[in-house]
Amino acid sequence: MAKSYTTNKILLGSSSIIGILVFLAIIVGIQYIALKNPARWDLTEEKQHTLSSQSVKVTEQFKNENKPIEILAFFETKDQRSRMEVGDLLDRYRDVWNGLEYTFYDPDKERAIALQNKVDSYPTVLIKSGGKTERLNQLDEEAVTNALMRLRRDEVKKIYFLKGHGELSTSSTDAIGLSVAKEQMEKQNYKTEELILLQTTEVPADAAMLIIAGPRTDPMPEEIAAIDRFMKRGGALMVLMNPFQTKELANNLSQYGFELTDDIVVDRMSQALGGDYLMPVITSYAQFPITKNFDVASFFPQARSVRVLKNLPNNVTALELASTSPVSWTISESQLLSGSAEFDEKNGKKGPIPVMAVSTVALESSKQIPDKNDKNEASTKAPEESQKTVDSGKADDSAESKKKSRIVVFGSSQFASNKFYRLQGNGDLFMNTISWLAEDENLISIRPKSLKAQPVVLTAYDSLLAFVIPVILTPLAVVIVGIVVFVYRRRVSAK
Repeated sequence: MAKSYTTNKILLGSSSIIGILVFLAIIVGIQYIALKNPARWDLTEEKQHTLSSQSVKVTEQFKNENKPIEILAFFETKDQRSRMEVGDLLDRYRDVWNGLEYTFYDPDKERAIALQNKVDSYPTVLIKSGGKTERLNQLDEEAVTNALMRLRRDEVKKIYFLKGHGELSTSSTDAIGLSVAKEQMEKQNYKTEELILLQTTEVPADAAMLIIAGPRTDPMPEEIAAIDRFMKRGGALMVLMNPFQTKELANNLSQYGFELTDDIVVDRMSQALGGDYLMPVITSYAQFPITKNFDVASFFPQARSVRVLKNLPNNVTALELASTSPVSWTISESQLLSGSAEFDEKNGKKGPIPVMAVSTVALESSKQIPDKNDKNEASTKAPEESQKTVDSGKADDSAESKKKSRIVVFGSSQFASNKFYRLQGNGDLFMNTISWLAEDENLISIRPKSLKAQPVVLTAYDSLLAFVIPVILTPLAVVIVGIVVFVYRRRVSAK
């Protein structure tokens, strides 16, 4: 009996040991598989711990070219929290391209390496690839991605802003300035400069692009002629228009396929979102490199309509890229001044109203000038069909196909201003346009997210709740509870 009991006890103990060993083996196996096949899940609502599509795209370019990336991060050993945050960020890039390697160094303990890399302050991060080095003192996704883009770019393209007609200023930090847009362009390795055409008479030869940002008066005929000469040599032009202004400039844009009417857009949807009825909400985009997979709303304050001509010039292809909601319409200047925003069939048109359009102009030396009938047909096709024609303006390796000028016209000058640049998709739409005009299509995508405060657009109902609940209902509930308790205690004491 005792022997049987001892045997059972040994068997039971052996079974327990075997079970524990099997369990540990399973855990080790799972851990091994996880290490060999790393995966991440970002459960934050805004996907703050997931790389943006642009960061992935830029990193994949290094992967496709098999170009290794070496990162030296100089942080103090005691600064463990920053090290962990930076390491987590760089791991996301390494998940895309395992040719990215990073190493942390303490600049005090490993002084020789710090001196060798000329590091005299910390934190400092050096990103190296292809014999080039980028130095960062503040590390976030936006900084890393911009640094990687600069490492890949061999040239610095120059963008000129026309000046002298009341345009928005790139140096102004006011609400309607363009300092934020300028900063973002320079982060992507573009160089910006203001241009007074009356002084130079020609757009400089090194200009990759000319931007006319919200002129209040028309350029002189000599200036318009200089702009036309720039376009005839294959230039790129962005025009941000204001309602009821610069009629001569608007007329001149017709040769590039644009029709600009003296009107301003009224949008009922913007009112429903608690905004200004003169700030249309844009959620409808055509399929085009600038707006491909673009599903973020944008806002166009004080916008005029920008349409494509029904009868396009022989060498022009064009497409309307962004339109307002169906519950929008246009009004005339006299209606606006009288305070009437109601729809008038004689002077206005019902939505959707196009407020952004693009065109490419095949130059006379190009062999790819489409037939006029093809152009007219393209202007009436659905966006997906018309896209095939406009895409012919996309740069490729042949010299002939590059002999095309590119133009994008916005019906609002303020959508890219400091006040509205970071509002929803405005900044991405502006920078996507810059990338397309500069023939940097590989940079078109949704850009790295910023953890800075973003403006919140509340509906009228949300605004009412935000006022009523904390200001009225909560104090009222406290008062009512106090009265009930007081009455209850009086009754109890009376008994």
